[in-house]
Amino acid sequence: MIKEYWNKIVARSREYWETLVKWQRIAVVAGASALLVAILSLVFLGKDQEYGVLFSNLSEKDAAAIVNRLKEENIPYKITDEGSTISIPKKLIYEKRLLFASEGLPQSGIIGYEIFDKNNIGLTEFVQKLNYKRALEGELARTIQSFEEIIKARVHIMVPEPTLFIEDEKPATASVVLNLVPGKRLRPEQVEGIANLVAASVEGLEPENVTVIDSHGKIISDRSRRNPVLELTSSQIELQRKVEQYFEEKLASLLAGVVGPNNYVVRVTAELDFNQVERTKEIYDPESSTVRSQESDISTGTDPNNPTRSENVVTNYEISKTVERVVGGVGTIKRLSVAVMINGTYRTVVTPEGEEVTEYIPRSDDEIQKIANLVRRAIGFDEKRNDQIEVTNLPFDLTRIEEQEKYLQEINQKELLNKLVFWGSVVLALGILIVLLRGIFARIRPELPEPPEEEEPEVESFELPEDTKMRLQKRQMVIEIAKDKPDEVAKLIKSWMTYKDEEEEIWNTRT
Repeated sequence: MIKEYWNKIVARSREYWETLVKWQRIAVVAGASALLVAILSLVFLGKDQEYGVLFSNLSEKDAAAIVNRLKEENIPYKITDEGSTISIPKKLIYEKRLLFASEGLPQSGIIGYEIFDKNNIGLTEFVQKLNYKRALEGELARTIQSFEEIIKARVHIMVPEPTLFIEDEKPATASVVLNLVPGKRLRPEQVEGIANLVAASVEGLEPENVTVIDSHGKIISDRSRRNPVLELTSSQIELQRKVEQYFEEKLASLLAGVVGPNNYVVRVTAELDFNQVERTKEIYDPESSTVRSQESDISTGTDPNNPTRSENVVTNYEISKTVERVVGGVGTIKRLSVAVMINGTYRTVVTPEGEEVTEYIPRSDDEIQKIANLVRRAIGFDEKRNDQIEVTNLPFDLTRIEEQEKYLQEINQKELLNKLVFWGSVVLALGILIVLLRGIFARIRPELPEPPEEEEPEVESFELPEDTKMRLQKRQMVIEIAKDKPDEVAKLIKSWMTYKDEEEEIWNTRT
């Protein structure tokens, strides 16, 4: 049945194709091709989106081991970035990462503590120490490689042998070689963190004895940052920048609401006082005195004929005093200098020649003064600190901003146009193909035999009695008369009803 139906469709399709003219055949082929291209594009795009990165920045040895494992499990994969990146279907990424991690992949050519998983019986003490050093270097390298800016890392540790005399001992040292991602850089605090990580993992190693270099041999560890004096200076500069940034952001939010975005430039210079001053003050109150001590000296004369007696009292008073110890704050603001540039307004003017020209309109002195007053209140202006504020009205060069906005607008328009063209082509191709296929299938639809018409069952007729026929005819006549003369019929019925009522009254009186 299906085969016969298919043969009919093929035969009708061939007949329909032969009846088409040249342009109709071209349209059919073009529509089918466009539909096929759209379907394949969607399929391949969907496939690309289904893949995700399993591992990246792999060594050749690790990549080969992982590919072999994927082949053993018949898992599809893609290799990119010259063999250093392997991608697999997204739904399998996390499962396979855990599986490979349990198998020690990727190793990245680094040997860690798994070196002790082997049987080490019979090894000398020297070899055991060497293996421990290799394992420690490998584990540190793996930890450092977890930074997203770092592709590979190698760590070299040098721990000198202990000596009998302290003066002959040498400090432990270490060096770290980093291969960074192209275009990426490590921040100073990240480099310092790596140095501290290595130093904390090795007994007797100080951070200043760790040297960090990149793959080009450039030293990126700044030992001067470990100088306490210089670190204090760096912290002071950082604090000053934060204070300046705080005031600039505060003024920016204020000016944006007054003159609009891209119509102002604000810069703040903050002078901070980092001197910690301790003052001790003693205040004496002359109006208040307290007896501190009192001495009495009594003396008598030596002449018995003229005895004398004298008493001398010495009283010591203590004047009350107040002792104050004042410690000045560190990082207080000594002075603020604020420079603000304000753009004017613009309007379009038509010249006598009919050309439209943009005219710059400077802001009034009153408006500039109001903006300056707002700036003073926003920063907490203090004349005692000798704060300075300068608000200037100048025309801005907005050419670059307009070019950037125009460029971004053109890019967005191109992207939107490309999407519209792509999806429009897909929809158009689908529409054309649907119309053509509909016409084809309409012509090649097989003719199915029509089902035989069902004969209506014969109804047996029977004759009515004569008296029934007479009653039906009379009823039909009455209905027709009522339709033609409704008023007369109503009068007749009314008279009948009146006559019936009279008969009932006569009967009632007789009874």
